[in-house]
Amino acid sequence: MNRSPVILLGASVVGLVALSGLCTQAQIVTNGSFEAVQIGSPFQSLNPLDVPGWTHTGSVGDALLWAIGYSDPDGAATVAGDGRQFVTLGGGFTTPGIGHWDQTLTGLTLSSTYDLSFKMAAEANFSGPQSITVDFPTGSSTAAQTFTAATPPVNYWSDWETKTMSFVATSSSVDLRFSAATQFDVGLDDVVVTPAISGVPEPGVYALASGFICIGATLLRRRRGHGVSLLRYEKR
Repeated sequence: MNRSPVILLGASVVGLVALSGLCTQAQIVTNGSFEAVQIGSPFQSLNPLDVPGWTHTGSVGDALLWAIGYSDPDGAATVAGDGRQFVTLGGGFTTPGIGHWDQTLTGLTLSSTYDLSFKMAAEANFSGPQSITVDFPTGSSTAAQTFTAATPPVNYWSDWETKTMSFVATSSSVDLRFSAATQFDVGLDDVVVTPAISGVPEPGVYALASGFICIGATLLRRRRGHGVSLLRYEKR
């Protein structure tokens, strides 16, 4: 039995509209790549206001926010985990210290599972392996996890590694916290939280599909906004 193209088109539009919610849901973290405020020379900032969306507590280390272009006699920052900027946690060059970056995630669904990914990098080949601990002070009972970045071959956050974990929301608001207790400064970048999707084997496939969904949803909204009606065609 042949289905009318009108029916198929209608079903596709409904599915597209429903799936387009993923585009909104994917934006759970504010300023996850730390690019909201762009800094110039000397490519480092001690001002927490340069990192909107996040709250910093504890030691500020040698700086809070860094950008590609920083250099000194020991090396240069030539790459970030994503974009051109990243933040750090730790005590700085001379003494150990504990630093935290926090953000309250809102609009989450109670009892739902979410996937967290982020990138981290050890400061230098003289810093040794460095670790970041992820925990959830409120809004989730998921246990804290500690992630370690290997000593990089080149100084100043040259080797970014992606780390992942999942957590369950026990509230619509979840406090996400990154902590580090270390001498020198461990790098943090590209923090992303998305709803866990079952049956998607490869993150790249999901990202590609989400991209097409977002583009399709945007085009659909534009067509509606301009008052252009969809072509009606029926096979006889």
